[in-house]
Amino acid sequence: MSQPERRAAPVLSVMDMVPVSAGRGRTDALTDMIALARAADAAGYERYWLAEHHGSATYLSSATIVLMGQVLAATEHLGVASGGIMLPNHAPLVVAEQIGTLATLYPGRVDLGLGRAPGTDRRTAAALRRGASDPRHFAEEILEILTYLGDESAPGPHAVPGSLLLGSPGALDDDARGAGTDGPRVRAIPGEGTHPTVWVLGSSVNGARVAGRLGLPFAVASHFAPVQAEAAIATYRSVLESQAEGAQGVQGAPRVAAAVNVMVAPSEDEARLLFSTAMAAAARIVGNRPGPLDPPTSDPQAWRTHAPGREDAVEAAMSLSFVGTADDVAARLSEQAARWDLDEILVVTHAHDPALRRRSYELLAEAWYA
Repeated sequence: MSQPERRAAPVLSVMDMVPVSAGRGRTDALTDMIALARAADAAGYERYWLAEHHGSATYLSSATIVLMGQVLAATEHLGVASGGIMLPNHAPLVVAEQIGTLATLYPGRVDLGLGRAPGTDRRTAAALRRGASDPRHFAEEILEILTYLGDESAPGPHAVPGSLLLGSPGALDDDARGAGTDGPRVRAIPGEGTHPTVWVLGSSVNGARVAGRLGLPFAVASHFAPVQAEAAIATYRSVLESQAEGAQGVQGAPRVAAAVNVMVAPSEDEARLLFSTAMAAAARIVGNRPGPLDPPTSDPQAWRTHAPGREDAVEAAMSLSFVGTADDVAARLSEQAARWDLDEILVVTHAHDPALRRRSYELLAEAWYA
């Protein structure tokens, strides 16, 4: 009896929101991003994912595509992905033109992750002057971007695969089908023909359904929404398998990435000390007390002062965290990857000292790829 083919181990990637640390400037944070990207490139990480946040006192990743260009220019082999571009904030054609420019300059190194959350508060979202985050519009705009980045001979920018219009389980609603237009085709130049891998990002089953319907890879934001992650991954696989072959995007087997919180140090005690910064950052977000990354503290309960009355929410948000020595964390990450059948692990590491943040990524990669 033949043995089943052994699945390759998932790859490690960096997930960066470009945090600024207390006592350091914003220019320092952006310079630290470049240093981390170079370290990740040398350590063998697959991709460098850059998130989108606006109006944040903690995270400086508002101009995601600009940051992607900086990382690409500073590294040699590292793939770079948006984690993600939030479509309520951007016109699909502009996204295709800008990502297409990067994909033209750095062929084979650019992935496009797309999300539907605004990535900010309501007032800032209104100032961005785009639209709502309705899942139906999200799916339609993803299809529009796919067409812009496809071949010149492809149909118009709102063409939708027939397999999504036949009333099959998970089919798009009428107003998400789009319609062709008369006259010259709208083109993303540069962009058309670059075919970067397009991912759908999500923290719940809503994003998972969109990814499955469109046959695209799915990246789950389990670093802050771990409770919903397993259900989202299962939903993605179920919806994808229900679609007829021929849908746009990746054909065949599903492709899943998941983000996790990690802190690695030479000793478990030091790792837990350094991880206090990440707990405080999460508490600040949940407690609506934004600010730069706090220095580490030996008091394991200090983070609670940032989210009084909401401690349970903080602990739930950070429940998918791996803290300890490199070998221990690598072993537990491997178990998690097997449990969810992951193709890629997005490592989120917050540390007040950027040098210790880089060390954490380097130690983990050394253990993972040993």
